[in-house]
Amino acid sequence: MVRKFRVVVNGKEYIVEVEEIGNSKKVQEKPKTSSPNPKPSPVMEEKKEMPETKVAEKKETSGGEGKLVKAPMAGIVLKILVKEGQEVKVGDKLLVFEAMKMENELQSEFSGTVKEILVKEGESIETGQVLMKIM
Repeated sequence: MVRKFRVVVNGKEYIVEVEEIGNSKKVQEKPKTSSPNPKPSPVMEEKKEMPETKVAEKKETSGGEGKLVKAPMAGIVLKILVKEGQEVKVGDKLLVFEAMKMENELQSEFSGTVKEILVKEGESIETGQVLMKIM
């Protein structure tokens, strides 16, 4: 069973998918170890990769074009909450999209002015697709 969680780490929000593997009773019946420092489980190692699922990515582009807001996952744009020319601050909601039957709010990770909106409501988006440019 796959479950989806919203996690905040150091003030940044991440959407994380967790999949239950096998029978939960087997997980609880792990043999006890006498080692004072047991090796980390594969689940612990997975957590190290979590920052790759950022809600919004920022990236400087060459030529002074501003910063790019990219889709963190594939989905459908439900509502665009900003307009071109609008000032935004860190944490402002930019748009709402549906992914895996859940509504997700995409928040800005930087301040500036919305230069260009590259998607429309109802449009399908892919992971990493540029959605907006912010100066």
